[in-house]
Amino acid sequence: MALSRALFLFALIATIFSTMAVAKDFVVGDEKGWTVGVDYQVWAANKLFHLGDTLTFKYVAGKDSVVRVNGSDFQSCSVPWAAPVLGSGHDTVVLTTYGRRWYISGFANHCKNGQKLLITVVPSQQLPWSPVPSPSASPSPSPTPAPEAAPPSNAPWTTTVARRSLLSKKLFKMIHTNLIDV
Repeated sequence: MALSRALFLFALIATIFSTMAVAKDFVVGDEKGWTVGVDYQVWAANKLFHLGDTLTFKYVAGKDSVVRVNGSDFQSCSVPWAAPVLGSGHDTVVLTTYGRRWYISGFANHCKNGQKLLITVVPSQQLPWSPVPSPSASPSPSPTPAPEAAPPSNAPWTTTVARRSLLSKKLFKMIHTNLIDV
């Protein structure tokens, strides 16, 4: 009994850390950053974005911003009234749902001059040795991609700091609970 709990705990920890290790951080525009004059569709064309990956937008704070919009606002370069605007100059966005994501600059004519990014986030594939059951074996329905023209949520964007702090607390609690009985 104790051995099976220890093995389960080990497999759980290995899965959590392997998922974290696989996630990638993409600096939008690479060394050029988030600026006018970069073709972000060419930049994104050879990249595969998965759940858990992050986009980092680097630019001069106060001289630009990042706004997540829907498809029609992306086409028209419109910043919705209630859309959250990021402006720190080093904004990190965690990709927590899959489907299409649209980002534009919120400054003057930057978007109309090409400063906009469209990506498609795909579900992460599970490793064959993963102890986590596949979605087909799960009794709950599998997630569906967000609709293309769905407006963005007005909730604050997820950051990597919040995700890691919650993971640490949950992991500590699980280890503590399972090792007490061993």
